[in-house]
Amino acid sequence: MSKITASFESPVHDAQQVFRELMEAMSHPGKQVSLDYTAQFGTTSRAATQVLLTLADNATSLWLSERFNADETLVENIRFHCGAPLSGQKCESAFALARGSELEDFEGFNVGSEHYPDRSTTLIIEVDSLKEGDVLVLAGPGIQSTTKMRVKGLNPLLLLALVTKRSHFPHGVDILFTSGSDIIALPRSTEVTLEIQEVTCM
Repeated sequence: MSKITASFESPVHDAQQVFRELMEAMSHPGKQVSLDYTAQFGTTSRAATQVLLTLADNATSLWLSERFNADETLVENIRFHCGAPLSGQKCESAFALARGSELEDFEGFNVGSEHYPDRSTTLIIEVDSLKEGDVLVLAGPGIQSTTKMRVKGLNPLLLLALVTKRSHFPHGVDILFTSGSDIIALPRSTEVTLEIQEVTCM
């Protein structure tokens, strides 16, 4: 039985609108943006589904984590609606989709080359929440002084890698954190530090 589900109602118009929202998020790292369409494939969030519908096509290879690769509904809909070829190699992927709890680091993903730094992997990382959790302090282009974001559901090793090993600009991976209909972008040019929460003794 087919597991194909609905895509955008108006594919061109809706994808253009989502693309504008993604550009807003990339231009303002740490800013939470909502993607309001209802399309959702398998166990992915609405936001991650809409990112794939907007950016992935038959010319962009996609790497799926073990969890998402086992999601038959997701895989079938990606092939039907996006046409994106699935890659078993991180280094060959234009896009990658994973749960934040699955990844331990960014090893293996394409960070771009000297002549083509833009040909790196864009990571779509699904998390439990973008409204609570660890506090990340962001600085860099598109940010006046610093800004903060919250994220819940990252593997502790990935959280450490996010601060220490993500990029050496202009090389590095761009990240789109997704949860529900919400998305926050973390371009490779953004510097990340972890805010240490003070513990008050009673």
